[in-house]
Amino acid sequence: MPKVRFQASRNLKNPNRKEVKQMNRKIVFTLVAVALLVLPTAMTASAAEPGDPDTTITITDATLECGSTATSQILITIANQETDPEEVRGVEVHLDFDPTLLQVVDADGDSGNGVQLAVESELFDGDLRIGQNLVDNAVGTIVFAVAQSNGTPVFNAADAAIATITWKCAGQCPEEQVGTAVIVAGNTLMSDPDGYLVVADCAVSGTLTIPACVTAGCIEGYVSPQGRYDFSGVHVMAGAYEADTDSTGHFKLEGLEAGTSWEVMAEMPGYLDAMASSVQVVAGEECTDIGATKLLGGDVVPPPTPEDPDIIDINDITYIASRFLGADMTADVNGDSMVNILDLTVAAANFGMKGPTSWAA
Repeated sequence: MPKVRFQASRNLKNPNRKEVKQMNRKIVFTLVAVALLVLPTAMTASAAEPGDPDTTITITDATLECGSTATSQILITIANQETDPEEVRGVEVHLDFDPTLLQVVDADGDSGNGVQLAVESELFDGDLRIGQNLVDNAVGTIVFAVAQSNGTPVFNAADAAIATITWKCAGQCPEEQVGTAVIVAGNTLMSDPDGYLVVADCAVSGTLTIPACVTAGCIEGYVSPQGRYDFSGVHVMAGAYEADTDSTGHFKLEGLEAGTSWEVMAEMPGYLDAMASSVQVVAGEECTDIGATKLLGGDVVPPPTPEDPDIIDINDITYIASRFLGADMTADVNGDSMVNILDLTVAAANFGMKGPTSWAA
């Protein structure tokens, strides 16, 4: 790389060391003077510009079960630098949503002023001035504008709510789970007290998750066979749906069509059946509880024909008595592997009872 030489004036063709020092000193003084002239101008220009806080508008996510409601919130985050902070005095938010899937529920219930959001005061604690609070459910738009006329100046905030949106499904619940966005539109902005624009730096759209329809439900209850300590083995049916009781007598019939009236039957050899009629099933995880019932023991002889009613009569008494202390366990009503006075007594106590008995606690 070629060397670059600086030539001095005619009188300094061969300057001595003292003269070189004087030249360098003059150059330094000149540079400092120029800097002092330029620097104040640049600092003054910077100080005259409005502050620039980092701002974020967030729409919270929610899960919406059709047939009920869910809520999202509009949250504001503001982060100023320590020097030259800029106050935020007003916020204007524009949102877009899919009106074929979502509808906004009016917050105040007054149809005369349109569909509105619920106003929150987490960001501004002064007197709120609502410039716009309007939902268009036909188009799928929301415009919400709020400012405060007094109160605590807002320089910083973390996820402070300015409004709550209550959602409902626009139509029938979907067969498969659906996710739909609530989008923060580009014309969203903020303002300082002097009416200067504060740019919304970041927008976080929300997601509404609509689960698939639940069209099935379940029925549960308890059955206790008379004279037994272990209540397992009772067979319970509702149409084609079946289940057996556990040792406590509990059963659960699952996968039944919701919105349908069901007949529930509980049966066990040696006992009259018990029946619950017109049991309504609701869709969802919470079962229809039909309570507890007791099976009456002593019905050891089947009726002559299927059309004849089950009844505990002299035939059952005779059948049990003729097998006293024998090996024929078809007369063992209480399942203790012995035919004795316990089986005969329970049959005698229920003499004349017919099945199926009504389901009762």
